[in-house]
Parts: sequence; C-alpha cells; structure tokens
Amino acid sequence: MNREAVLIGLLGPFQLRGDDHRPVEVGGARVRTLLARLALEADRTVSTEALITDLWGDDQPARALNALQSLVSRARRVLPAGIALRSEGTGYALGVPTEEVDVHRFERLAARGHRLLDDDVAGAAETLRGALELWRGDALVDFVDAPFAASEAVRLHELRLTALEERIDADLRLGRHAELVAELDGLAARQPLRERFTALRVRALHACGRQADALAAYDALRHRLAEEHGVDPSRELRDLHMAVLRGDPGVDPVEPVPAREPTSSLPTRLSSFVGREDEVDQVRRSLGRSRLVTLFGPGGAGKTRLATESAAGVGDRRVLFVELAPVRDEHDLISAVLGTLGLRETRLLERQSAATHAMTRLVEALSGGPTLLVLDNCEHVITAAAEFVGELLSRCPRLEVLATSREPLALTGEKLLPVGPLGLPDSSDEQDKAAAVRLFVERAAAVSPTFALSESNTADVVEICRRLDGMPLAIELAAARLRGMSVRQVAERLDDRFRLLTSGNRRSMPRHRTLRAVVEWSWELLDDAEQVLARRLAVFAGTVRAESVTAVCAGPGLPAADVVYVLSSLVEKSLVEAVDGGRGMRYRMLETVRVYCAERLVAADERESTRTAHAEHFLELAEVGGHQVHLAEQLDWMERLDADHDNILAALHRCTTVVDADRAVRFCAALAWYWSMSAQYSEVEGRFDAAMSLGGDAPAASRAAIELMRGFFARTADWTEQLRGSAAAARDTDAMGHYLYVAGMEPVAWLMSGEAEEFERSVRRAFAHPNPWARAAARYARSAGAEQRGDVTGGEEDAREAAREFEAVGDRWGVAQAVSSQAGFRSLRGDHAGAIEVLGESVETIRQLRSNEDLAALLVVIGTEKLRAGDLAGARTDMHEADELTEPFSPHRMLVWSGLVEVARHGGELGRAEEYLRRAHEDLDGSSHVSHPVRQLVLLSEVRLRLYQGRLDRVRVLLRQGLGIGNGIENMPMSAVCAEQAARWLSASGEPERAARALGTAVALRGLLDEGDPEVRALRRELEESLGVADCRRLFERGAALSRADALTELSSVLHG
Repeated sequence: MNREAVLIGLLGPFQLRGDDHRPVEVGGARVRTLLARLALEADRTVSTEALITDLWGDDQPARALNALQSLVSRARRVLPAGIALRSEGTGYALGVPTEEVDVHRFERLAARGHRLLDDDVAGAAETLRGALELWRGDALVDFVDAPFAASEAVRLHELRLTALEERIDADLRLGRHAELVAELDGLAARQPLRERFTALRVRALHACGRQADALAAYDALRHRLAEEHGVDPSRELRDLHMAVLRGDPGVDPVEPVPAREPTSSLPTRLSSFVGREDEVDQVRRSLGRSRLVTLFGPGGAGKTRLATESAAGVGDRRVLFVELAPVRDEHDLISAVLGTLGLRETRLLERQSAATHAMTRLVEALSGGPTLLVLDNCEHVITAAAEFVGELLSRCPRLEVLATSREPLALTGEKLLPVGPLGLPDSSDEQDKAAAVRLFVERAAAVSPTFALSESNTADVVEICRRLDGMPLAIELAAARLRGMSVRQVAERLDDRFRLLTSGNRRSMPRHRTLRAVVEWSWELLDDAEQVLARRLAVFAGTVRAESVTAVCAGPGLPAADVVYVLSSLVEKSLVEAVDGGRGMRYRMLETVRVYCAERLVAADERESTRTAHAEHFLELAEVGGHQVHLAEQLDWMERLDADHDNILAALHRCTTVVDADRAVRFCAALAWYWSMSAQYSEVEGRFDAAMSLGGDAPAASRAAIELMRGFFARTADWTEQLRGSAAAARDTDAMGHYLYVAGMEPVAWLMSGEAEEFERSVRRAFAHPNPWARAAARYARSAGAEQRGDVTGGEEDAREAAREFEAVGDRWGVAQAVSSQAGFRSLRGDHAGAIEVLGESVETIRQLRSNEDLAALLVVIGTEKLRAGDLAGARTDMHEADELTEPFSPHRMLVWSGLVEVARHGGELGRAEEYLRRAHEDLDGSSHVSHPVRQLVLLSEVRLRLYQGRLDRVRVLLRQGLGIGNGIENMPMSAVCAEQAARWLSASGEPERAARALGTAVALRGLLDEGDPEVRALRRELEESLGVADCRRLFERGAALSRADALTELSSVLHG
C-alpha cells in the first residue's frame, strides 16, 4: 500500500498533500492542530464547542469563537484544491474522503484484515501489511499537547499493535515462522508484558523446532508477571505452554468453534435510513469498546431507528430486540426478554421464587454465545431497567446491551451517545445535502411520488426542518401532510404544529403517531417540581444560564434553592438540552417542547407573571452589561450579552408589543453601544424605531441617547440637521451622565455637523466626567477635531493618549480605534513601518472581540498601508482575509471592495479591478447604512483606477461627486485627498501649473501633504521636473497659503470649471 496515496497523514509527523501528492507547507502549529482534529472526523461535522475544547482545553482565549474562525480562515488559505473546509450548522467539516486520511484508511484495512483471517489467510496478511505500512512514526506525534490527542494516540497505538499481532498470526499460518522469529524477539523485548507477542513468539520458535527456546520465552514472561504484578499468564498462554511441553505438532492448541448462523429479532425496517450514517458507525465502534451503550435523547429524535440500524450490521453475534414501552415493572422486563427468546415463562411460574428463577433462566439463555441485547425505550422504567441491565452484564460475560432512553441508565461503564436533531442546512448553496432536508424529501416522495426539491420549494422545506428542530419524527409527520397540502401550506401552519402533525404511521406505537403524543409521554414522566420549571422555561428564547433560570422561574411551587437541581433533572430526562457555552453550562428547550410547555404555562395562569419576570431580569442584565462593555470586564460581558441576545430581543419585543415604553426605551439605550460594536446597523435601526414610537413615559436621557445613535445611522438629506438636533437633546438631558458612550458620540456629532464651539464645550463636559472611560473618549474626540483642523501633531498626541487611557480602563475596542487614528497620522508622514507596527498591535486586540466587521476594517487599513509601502503580496493577503470576514451589504464590505480595487490595480489586473468596483457600487446602491466617508472612499478608488486607465473625462465628475458628499460638512482630511487626486488629474490633463497649486491646497486643508502616498510623491517629482523646482515650489506654496475656506472654494471651482 503506497503511503503517498493519502492526502492527510496523522500516523507520524503531520502531512498535507495536494492532488498531485506534493507536500503542502502549513504554517502555524494551531492551524495544523485544527486540520488534524477535523481530519480525525473526515467529512463529518465537528461542533464549534468540541473544536474549541479540543484545541485549547482549559486555556481558552477570551473570544474563543472568533479565534476559531480566524484559524479556519488561515486553514482555508493553505488547503490545496480538492480539500474544502466547510461551515456546517454549528460546526465545521473537512471535505476530504476518509480514504485520503491515513488514520481512516488504516482502520478500514485493519478491520478488513481481521475479517479475512478465518477465510483468506494470505489476503489477511497482505491487507494487514498494507495497513501497517501507512505508519511513519507515532500517531499524532506533532500534537502531543493538544487536549484531544492523548487518548486518540493511545487508541491508535493499540490498534496498530493488534494489527501487527494479527499480521504475524497470518504469516505464521502461512508457514513463515523462520523469518518471524527475529521480529518477534524485538517485539517481545519492547513489549515484555504483552502476552500475545509472547504467544506468537512461542508458536514461531516451536514451529522452527526450538522447543527449549519456546519454553524459555514462556518462563521469562511468567516470572516477570509474577514479580511485577503477582499474576499468572492467561489461560490461553498456559494452554499453549502445555501444548509445547507435549510436543503437539500444531501451533494452536485451541480447537476452533464451528461458526453458527447468528439470529436476530430486529423489527423489519420498511423505510430507508437517512441522515445518521456517521452515528451508526459511532454506535458500532462503541459496542466494540463498551458492553453497555445507551442512546439517549428527546422523544422523536430517532433513537429506535438508530439502534436497529446499528444492530443490524453487527453480524457476528445474536441480536435480540426488546420493546419496553408496554413494560411496567421489573418482572415484566424479564418476561419481555424471555418472550423474545421464545421461552415460555409459565414453566418458571410453577416454581418457587419466580422472579429469581426467571432471571436464572434468562442468564442461562444469554450465556450461550455472543449476544447483543437491544432494549428500546427504558425511560419509564429507568430504575428497574438499570438494575436489570447491571445484573445481566455482571452474570453474562459475552453479553452486550444497546439501550435507548430519554435519560441515561447511570451505570458504571455505560457509554452514553446523545441522539439529537438531524443536521440542519447552513446558508450555503448545498442545502439539499443537509440530513434533515434529505429525510423530508425522501419521506415526502414516498407519499407524493411527484415531489422533488426545487428552487420554488427549497426555502419552505428548509423552514419546516429548522422550525421542527431537525427532529426526525416531526419531519416525517410534516412530510406525511403532503398527501393533501403543499409544502408552503405545511410551513405556514407550523405555529399550530400539534394540530398539524397528527398523521402518523398506524403501525407505530400510539405515542409516535402525533407530535403532541410524543411530548406528552415525556411530560407525564415528570414530577410536580419538574413540570413547574418546564412550563416556566417556555418564556426563554435560545440558550440561558442557570442563574437566569433561577431569577425568572423561582416562585410558588419551586424554591430558588431547588431550581438548579430540577433543571439538571430535566436535562437527564431530555426535556432540556445542556450546552457547553465555553464559559459555563447553558440550557435550551427544543422548539416543539417549548411550544407544548408554553401551553401548560397558559393553563397554569402563569404566563404574564413569568414573562414580566423575564423582561425585568434581562433589562437589568442589559443595563449592567451595557455599562460594563466599556470597562475591564469588556470581553466577559460581550460574550454574556452575545449568549443572552436571543432572550434580550425576546424581552424587548414583548415590551414593544405590550407598549411598555419605559422598559423598551431603556433596553435600547442600554445596549446601543454594544449593538454598534457588533455592527448590527440595519437591525438596530428597526429596534430604535419600534421603541421610540411607543407612547408613555420613558426617561428623557434614554430617549436622547437613542436619538443620538439614530443620528449617526441616518443618511437622509437633512442628516446634518438631524445630527445637530440629537446632539442638542443629549446635551439638554445630560445623557452623558447616564450613558458613557454619549461622552464620545455627542462631541463627534457636534463636530460632524459643523458646530465647532459646541464641539469644544461638549469635549470639556466629557473631560469633567467622573468616569475615566468618558475622559478617554473625550480625548479621542479631540483627536478627531484636531485632524479636521489640520493639526496633525496635536491629533496624533491625543490619539496616543486616548489609546493609553482606554487601555487603562480595559476597553480593547477603544484602544483599537485610537491606535488606528494614531497609525493614520504616521501614515501621512510616510512612516509605513510605524503605522503597520501599531496597527499590528491592534489586530490581536480586535481578534479578542467578536466583531469580524471591525477586524475586517482593520485588515483593510493594514493592507492599504502595506500597499503604500510597496508590499503588494502582503496587501493582497490582508484584503482577502478581510473579504472572508465581512457580511454582504455591510458598511465594511465597501471598504473591502475599495481595497481590493487598489490591490488589483497595483497588480495590473484591471479586469478584476473593474469587477470589484462594480460590486462596490452594487453594495452602495443596496445599503442605506453607509457613511459619507465610505462613499467617498469608493469614489476615490474609482478615481485612481480611471487615472491609471487615462479616462480623464470621468475623473472630474467623480471628484466633484466625492467633494460634494456630506451635505456641506467640512471633512478636511477627505477634502485634502480630493485635492491631491485633482492635482494628479490636472497634471495628466497637461496643466502642471494648476496641478502644483492644487497640490498645495491639500496642505491648506489637512495641514500637510500625504507623504505616505507613493503616487502623490511621484506627482510632486514630476511637477518639479516639468516646471522646475523653484516654480513648482512657488505655485505649491501659494495653494498651501490659502485659508481653508478659500482652499475649498478654489478646489470646487477647479472641479466645476
């Protein structure tokens, strides 16, 4: 077997190869670790939670999900063609066939070699030899520190030794004993306590006529076992020793047992099995390692079908299937199994101690050979089932048990395999490949033969699968409705799902014929306290922490001290899912269970009181968190608000629905800054509008804070006036005293609306604020004001101090913003290395936050600076990473397009530059939340491209549009860029004198020329050569000496002349 054939190698040092089988270099140990972890589950989805745990263990980064996404992006860039790293639902999958990963190929060949041993010894030897040739060293040797690697490496090492033993066994049967002796001598020396190596060595020596050496090998092991462990060799090895002493000619003293045809009582499967192929493999592997495997999960998850499908393929043992739904006590349990075996219990009932004799008879019947006992639906007799299984396993050494239940049996040695929803489609184009969709399509085609997935019905099918949580039974019931409804009709009626989903299979048990019956079966198994908590949990959306459950749900019938224990019990009974949120356990209900429990909440007359408790709790959380996201615990609170966002929005929605203006407005004001940091622009505007439209009392400062944020989002014709009015409202209500972020936003609002004196007064008020974050924000605002005035020195100093002050209070986002401003000043001076250095320090700061949008914007700035420094390759890398991080139509998407236009232009790829520019304009037209500076950047990127192409007629129009954006706001830095590009246009048009003067106006507007722009530097050299240094300088200085107002007037005149 050729080692070079695999694309990914883990059986030795890590290897990655392309389709041409040439090695691919993978930089970064963590990226290699990610690829190795995914390759162990090749072509199967690994959840983000599992990946974070397996990559970082207990030392997880503060923003673990962002760190993982960054690793995924880096991994995608190095993967060769043919290997895709897919995002699937809540995890990632490495799209590589298992046959192309040496671990999986080895396991397949080893298993095949094992099966061939009895029928084709030569084939077994060859197959096992091929499997072993895949090894190049120790398994996962490059990942010894990774949390997932140790146990997996031990498992693979054991499989390797077993395959080696079986290969030697096959070679011995083929008469190759003479050539095996030396190999076995070495193996026995390296593994002195591994009995099978000694047994094989004894057989080989005996077959070579070296009886004395064979006996000596046995004695050496026997003495070592006695001295080190106080035990004797195994029975098999002792029997082999006796055979050698007797001089038996055969090497195997054990007579083979004639194979007998296994029997099975599994129910006949009338429909195809869809969507859990990987889980079947996992169940079968688990049965090979544990004698008790329990499939547990909520009703309707498909546990029974998974169990029968898994058991059907075991092949080498008797399989007994016992349905426990009719069973009511322990004695019935024994009777059910005896009935499956075809034994009449009446023969036992005639004897004394019927139950004892029944168990004895059962043990005898199950001890005749390898047996797999499948016990289906244990939850309603869970205690009796656990005792029954425990006794059987202790008394029947060749018995294995596969159980299904809505809660574990809780026995020592039990291997638990949770069975949850089927895989749901992600946002990719391959929605038809999701397991839930495949199941729906197949079952729909069974009842409506003309049904097929199409462009017209895919969205409805996906909605059905998502709203039914990917639960197989619910999906099958929905598909059955296509006998008389369209897919759209089914999707539209899911709000009434318990009435809709009632057309189950008549051959099914009654509790599987309707969706309501499935949930009611679980509900009836709950005690009073569990039912109280379950119904109150219905008010939550998404996942929730136990502390929040206690705050909202404790009350009559459920003391606060009991909540966490009752919650744990609901998890055990599969009514609630426990999810590791990275910073503690979180809990959620499947939607169908939640809908049922919501009905019970109404019936108990507790809905309004529980909803009010929910809203009050999450408003308190929002107000505390909205303040804390500015400070030292910023990351913790960002993650907390991220995790609780569904519940926050649910509470906010209820407040707007019941016209609770006070809470709705306070919610929005408290979270405005967090939402802004999260780049939720369009969503936030809708929330603001809904809250502000409510009548009723609400704090004036809260309303003013929201209006201020809305002013920044507005892009209407009266934008300037709206911003000025919102700044005045914030000033008049002292919103700055209630919400920290106003200390940064109010001064900038005055600045952007052209109110210089109000800007200064607002900055002074922010500097007088008792909170140090507000003072840092004031300094940052003052830096922006200095930049607008052309005071580069003062602006850079304030930006540097603002970054230091933000760092002192723990605001990473503030640090990144201030450092970016500082880098901008360095860039203007031509200090590319200094700019890139400080920007690089911000990257890790931003990565710790969860905002991919902010990271993308920062990468565009870094890429632009590298481009200005002449590093085209580095700029391309940064721009493409930013491209991967941004969402369609986000404001930062236009920054990325503009950056990519510049990279393509500098690389001479004009066709690609045009395509990027087209996409930028499409996104501009499709978004109402793009700031004026971003619109100007897009226009200026087109200006540079047209200048490069020599399309001068278009340049003047574009510059005129760019200068006019902003409704008259004096954005001096952007106006200066327009002046520099106007100078390039004039020079290209054959007007060097006007070009020199226009270049000087950039200094009048900004305070200095952009010395970091290589095209501006080149223009100045060209003008000096064309006009002479003295004349060029004279014209330039005339432009630079203009007042800012005159410079703007002259620039406008040039562009409109």
